[in-house]
Amino acid sequence: MTVGTARQALWGLVIMLGFWRVAHAAQPALSPTPLPQAVAARQIAFTEQAFAQTVSQVGIAAGFRKYAAPGAILFQPDPTPAASYLQGAHLPGELLWRPQFIGVSPSSDLAFSLGPSLYRAAGRTVGGFYMTIWKRGADGGWQFTLDRGADMSASLFDTPPLPVTILASDPHAKPDPGQGLREADAGLDMDLSRADPAAFASRLEDQAVVVRANHPVASGKRKALRLLAEGPQVTDAKLLAGGVSNDGVLGYTYGKARWTSATGPQQGFYVRVWRNSGRGWRLVVDHLAER
Repeated sequence: MTVGTARQALWGLVIMLGFWRVAHAAQPALSPTPLPQAVAARQIAFTEQAFAQTVSQVGIAAGFRKYAAPGAILFQPDPTPAASYLQGAHLPGELLWRPQFIGVSPSSDLAFSLGPSLYRAAGRTVGGFYMTIWKRGADGGWQFTLDRGADMSASLFDTPPLPVTILASDPHAKPDPGQGLREADAGLDMDLSRADPAAFASRLEDQAVVVRANHPVASGKRKALRLLAEGPQVTDAKLLAGGVSNDGVLGYTYGKARWTSATGPQQGFYVRVWRNSGRGWRLVVDHLAER
């Protein structure tokens, strides 16, 4: 999906009340039945396709209202409740996107997708690379609970589509109970503030994806570390909120960040996806974009 930076051309707080189950709220009374990850990943791909078709038919605001979960967050550019932002919103233009990466929790209640996006309106074209966090209800349907994007060249969307990469979780994973996701995220932020060169290297999964605005997306730990070394250097970050799947294997966090770049000090927000497969929480996705 995406109103990413393509969305950020249009729109780009939840206060943390404790540590979260999916979508900043208490765990639902009824949980969806777990599915094989390949099946759940196909559901996300089909949902993305249906979502995009809905947006093309009824418009951006109405399409996003239909697929927004209760409590969903849009970055515009600050984290903003989707319901209040989309209420009566008029968002002209054409919005296109497609997933390139998809991941789903073994419990099939939390998922994420990333990919290129394109927004056209009033004679201008804006490219982006979106990130969406999805939650699945007891009825089996998927809705987004967080959506944001990073600026990219519009030509990225025009390149031939790549096969969707499934960032799979171990279906037999037993989460390490020794560290909570909140503590894991805070630990990374502390190491970044100290300019620890191993801050990311010790936490990235082998199949990690790193997104930095106006930089080629890095897939795989080696490329990710290269981008993290050459791209914006985060000097300060603060967690705002997040969520964890029912099985405790997949989680996400988002927060404020400051960094240095070739053009000077910058500030914005990060969104991270984490996985706990018995070795503590490890980073699957790190997505950083300016305000």
